[in-house]
Amino acid sequence: MIIAQKWILTTLAFIPFVIGQVSHATPYYKWVDEQGATHYTQTAKQVDINTQIPSDSATAIKNLNTQTKNDLKADDAAEKLADKAKADSAAEAARKNKNAPQCQQLRASLALLQTGRRVHENDANGERSYLTEDQKATQIQQTTDQIQKNCP
Repeated sequence: MIIAQKWILTTLAFIPFVIGQVSHATPYYKWVDEQGATHYTQTAKQVDINTQIPSDSATAIKNLNTQTKNDLKADDAAEKLADKAKADSAAEAARKNKNAPQCQQLRASLALLQTGRRVHENDANGERSYLTEDQKATQIQQTTDQIQKNCP
């Protein structure tokens, strides 16, 4: 009998905990008002949701598709332009590399002109004539331009 009483008393001691758990099982709802404030309530708020497609959506979809096509065309044009620029650059590099022997000769001539020594030329008759400072400056400028234009 004492064991039965302890059993009953122990069971009775836990009843408030079980009842308390059931009372806390009420659902809470979260919602946000028009100002952006978040609210929590125990009662649900009914919201009407409109799932109809707006009447002007076909126009909007058509405009979006047109814009997408235009963007793709612009991307293709930019890609073609970039490819052409790469091809032109490669062709220019090949042309300059083809001129390598002439470039060495031009650089040697430029170095000679820039030494500050007197420089001479042989005319058609084989006679030697010395360049004036103005003639030297002109030849230095012309040789530099040729190197920049034709050499890598």
